[in-house]
Amino acid sequence: MDDDIVPYIPIPLAGVPILPPDVCMLNALQGAGTPLPNALQGAGTPPPAAAAATFPPPPSMPPPRKLIPTTTNLSTNVSDLVLSSLLPANLPKLPSTHAPGRARELTSQREGLGLNVMSNNFRRFVTKVGPIFWLQDRIEEVLFWQKPVWTWAWLLTWTFICFQPRVLLFLPTALLLVLYTWMQERKNPVPSLFGVSFTPTPVGSVRVGSDDDPSSSGLSIASDGDGTPVGPPKEAEPSVDYLMNMRAIQNLMGLIADMFDVVTPYLSLLGGKNTSPTAFPLRPTAVVLALIPPTVLMPLTPLWAIKYLLLPVGIVPPLLFHPNFMAAIEAAPRSKQVLQALAFAEEAAMTDALSDDLGRRPISRVEVWENERLDPTAVSKTPLPPGTWSVRFLRAGERAAWVKVRQADSAWAAEDVGDEGPTMALSLREHWNFVPGEDWRVDVWGLWSDVGTDGDGWAYSDDGWQKPSPRPQDDGVRRVTRRRRWWRRVYRDDREV
Repeated sequence: MDDDIVPYIPIPLAGVPILPPDVCMLNALQGAGTPLPNALQGAGTPPPAAAAATFPPPPSMPPPRKLIPTTTNLSTNVSDLVLSSLLPANLPKLPSTHAPGRARELTSQREGLGLNVMSNNFRRFVTKVGPIFWLQDRIEEVLFWQKPVWTWAWLLTWTFICFQPRVLLFLPTALLLVLYTWMQERKNPVPSLFGVSFTPTPVGSVRVGSDDDPSSSGLSIASDGDGTPVGPPKEAEPSVDYLMNMRAIQNLMGLIADMFDVVTPYLSLLGGKNTSPTAFPLRPTAVVLALIPPTVLMPLTPLWAIKYLLLPVGIVPPLLFHPNFMAAIEAAPRSKQVLQALAFAEEAAMTDALSDDLGRRPISRVEVWENERLDPTAVSKTPLPPGTWSVRFLRAGERAAWVKVRQADSAWAAEDVGDEGPTMALSLREHWNFVPGEDWRVDVWGLWSDVGTDGDGWAYSDDGWQKPSPRPQDDGVRRVTRRRRWWRRVYRDDREV
């Protein structure tokens, strides 16, 4: 008999059903022994069976009214599934830092970590966050010139504020007045100047969770006089507003992560030397010298000049994001003049990082080519899967994977063998040595190419290594070969000479 007993299987946390907020409240009240109000008697539980029920009820008896709890819906299941996948199976008990009689605890530590609390707060947040994303959309419309009239209005308004800053004292009360008037208009429509009455906002366009949404509460009052159950309230439905808020939250999380990924490499430059082969080094001395002038001069700026300093803060961003100007900005970093300036600045910064003894010696560089070919089976694929470019696909008899760049003044040793192949002999001429502390770097500026390179320094070509292009595909023509240049600095030891 003991063999037939099914062993106990623990239910994972993600599989535990999450009760709606109204049912959780009723269970908490009943467990604490608190008497329930008359309106909540029987809510969340099936009504008891009657011995002699009459249907329909007598006319003298008013139709009973009951509260129908919010039912589980698509949006609830999706949010619970996502949140449960983020939390570990066994949640650790975080210690509470709040003690009686002390200062108020931090908001981030007010409640313990739990799936029920997180799911409930997340659903509440989604239904209330709509105005924030509405404001974000309006700001982007002005910034990206999607509504040019509003953008020009912002430019004129900001200019007026800079020269008349006292107008800022008018804004708080003006915003409150507009908000109060708008709220009163929604409750009590008044005739317009043209004699047409404003109609109340239709139910279908009410944002979920707003004051005008009759279904924003967890319970709905319904009559069962006809014996037909009433559907769940509006908040329980995966409405368009709810899903739009979910999409906005999703995109905002991705935007914040992308901005962090873009800014982090530049912030790492302030920390000193970076071992990345394509990084641009900055010495702490250069950073400090660049920050000292504005730190000292800004507090000494006269009052009449502050308006001219604030004016570009509100005018420059919209001008930079103008559609006609964006194309020029995107093409400017790859122009030949800008690339030459960046290459010169990189060389100067690296030389400044050297010791005084090495900085006074003759410095040159040695270079090698890196060659790759596209996987023949991936020529027709778009986009290209990872690993399709490799030295493994180079054909026999063509260029090797690595080839030394030999010039008249090259510091490479004059050897007949070891100039190319999967491995090379990195021997230098007599009295020349590699600069200590520096590694091989990719020539990301691409000044050696007449057509330029991509951001990683690659120049693409056809099957015969001809017709170079900075892009792997032009006008539907796929490039199947590519190469880029690596370089490393060397110095000559005059003492050995």
